[in-house]
Amino acid sequence: LRTTLPDALIIKYAIKANPMPAVVHHMSALVDGLDVASAGELRVALDTGIDPINVSFAGPGKMDWELRQAIAAGATLNLESENEMERAARIGQQLGILPHVAVRVNPEFELKSSGVKMGGGPKAFGVDAERVPDMLQRLGQLNLDFRGFHIYCGSQNLSCDSIIEAQNKTIDLGFRLAEFAPQTVSVLNIGGGFGIPLFPGDNYLDLGPIAENLEARMGDVAKRMPTARVAIELG
Repeated sequence: LRTTLPDALIIKYAIKANPMPAVVHHMSALVDGLDVASAGELRVALDTGIDPINVSFAGPGKMDWELRQAIAAGATLNLESENEMERAARIGQQLGILPHVAVRVNPEFELKSSGVKMGGGPKAFGVDAERVPDMLQRLGQLNLDFRGFHIYCGSQNLSCDSIIEAQNKTIDLGFRLAEFAPQTVSVLNIGGGFGIPLFPGDNYLDLGPIAENLEARMGDVAKRMPTARVAIELG
């Protein structure tokens, strides 16, 4: 990935793929950030010594005690709902800490031909794209450090054309939502979706065209959102 994809791209490892501490320690030296989905995974990530702000905590079922641990540690919360946003702000106020947050968006499109679709209609993950502007307005009224967006529409995809189409739509959606953001966007996480061949007849994903398209689109991001870095998340 480092050899093929643009140098400026942030690469994150979603440790739910394998949270074994030795694996996470090894991966932490190869990537720019880690993504966790539980308090247990958060502890494993923090034990690597990585800067906590580069640890993102995703998942729609976070309990208050998990939010408290993540905020106290300085990790970035991927907000999955308006309710979670209010709870994070309240806990941050109680702790006297400014929570770092990003908004996870459920896009109106899906990643075609993906093994698991996480966009394109009602889903358990993220805030529906049409609700995000109002959420951002409210976020600006709260004591929260807005970092950016996490927009993820599918996984386990072996079609470079489908991934390119989804990445283009994701970046364009990021542009539209950034107009409502209470602060400048620091990170635009466009998810992953990169598949691996699992069955007879499956072909390896061709990263070349994906890398070329990302290079061009990151130029667009630099012009329209100059403070933002583009991230992908793989596991």
